[in-house]
Amino acid sequence: MTRLGVLLFIFSASLALSSLATAKQVIKLWSYYEFPPFVISVAEKKGLTYDFVEMLNLFEGTGEYQFEVEILPRKRLNSYLSSAKKGAVLWVNPLFFGDLKRKRYLWTNTILEDEQAFISRVQTPFLYTGPESLMKPNFVLGGMRGHVYGGIQKQIDEGKIIRSDVDKEKQNIGMLLKRRVNTFLIPRSAMRFYEQQLNLSGKIYYSPKPLISFTRSILVKHDMEVFDFLSGIVDNFKTDDYWQALLDQYGLSLPTGKKTDF
Repeated sequence: MTRLGVLLFIFSASLALSSLATAKQVIKLWSYYEFPPFVISVAEKKGLTYDFVEMLNLFEGTGEYQFEVEILPRKRLNSYLSSAKKGAVLWVNPLFFGDLKRKRYLWTNTILEDEQAFISRVQTPFLYTGPESLMKPNFVLGGMRGHVYGGIQKQIDEGKIIRSDVDKEKQNIGMLLKRRVNTFLIPRSAMRFYEQQLNLSGKIYYSPKPLISFTRSILVKHDMEVFDFLSGIVDNFKTDDYWQALLDQYGLSLPTGKKTDF
């Protein structure tokens, strides 16, 4: 090998080693929420999920991680969690994964407070007080097809509560405004987005008592370093003006610390 060849070999090897040293670890952030405010468009990568990941990669990175979003069905997510795959799940609660004692997974502190809200027309406000308040003649509850509503599902299955289902959350708003349902259930976080988008302020009523209230956090599948990184980000949200601006555009706000059911 000539002297020039040796120098080129050393230079190439140095570049390769440098590339390895600076390579970022790809961390998958999974979510099965394909509705606002979390996902507005998968094709255009619009929604809070994409804004959050962009924020991590642009402003919060130490150069160690590259975060990537994967929107997937819950069934596939369950398969991932039971496999050797590493990653984290956005916007979830231990209740959703049978981990109320927080022993199976690592959980960050609360990112959002949410609830399954009863929405009605302001002219005919519905106040939820329990399953019996939904058991009225000709009273129709709007729901999401395939969704199980804990606390009232037994009465629905028994035919004591009349339920009309749709495929997308937004469709129930039309059903309400067209007077096809008397009230419908939707995550408050989603309804706040639609309230802004469709200019519904003053036209809809939120029952003071929801079906259920809960917090949303990040589930990390046993990777303590990633967990520590994400926990640090979440814990600093209360002083992060950019994060608060992102929440505001979706009609959301920082957690208040109020007591929730879960």
